[in-house]
Amino acid sequence: MLRLLRIMTSPPRGTVVVENIWHRRNTNNQSPPTPIDLVTPQHRVQRHINQTSKMVDPNRVVSYEDMLKVINEPQKVIIDVRNPDEINRTGKIPSSINIPLGNVDQVLQSMSDEEFRKNFQRHKPSSEDELIFYCQSGRRSSEALDLALKLGFRKSKTYLGSWNEWSTKNK
Repeated sequence: MLRLLRIMTSPPRGTVVVENIWHRRNTNNQSPPTPIDLVTPQHRVQRHINQTSKMVDPNRVVSYEDMLKVINEPQKVIIDVRNPDEINRTGKIPSSINIPLGNVDQVLQSMSDEEFRKNFQRHKPSSEDELIFYCQSGRRSSEALDLALKLGFRKSKTYLGSWNEWSTKNK
């Protein structure tokens, strides 16, 4: 049975709804389309944000509009947790520093202030500083947020839209 799916966007929240609108007996042995085949890149980003948001405290989520302001606030530390090769291919959010997810623990916990300043040209954040994590799609930034909170960085947040949303809105 082949199912055609319709994607609808509800205006208030931008959530993506997938519903069945057509059923037909599969007489030619075609595999049915998957929901991801019918979703535009913009909808993929929004759907991921909606799915990930359920797992992250909403008070710890930064929006695109918030990020536009934060990039001009040097006292806040924006951390890109993607690998350097990803950043070289795509670019980065202005004023962010790169600490790959696998290094976040070591850098925040063990790196000396002097070494941090040498590597990132800024002071090492204290547990009182606001850290904002982002990645490609929001998943790794959520992991980094959890790690930072466990290390005592109480004002940490995540930009769930991450690079996917940023690059789409900054064309």
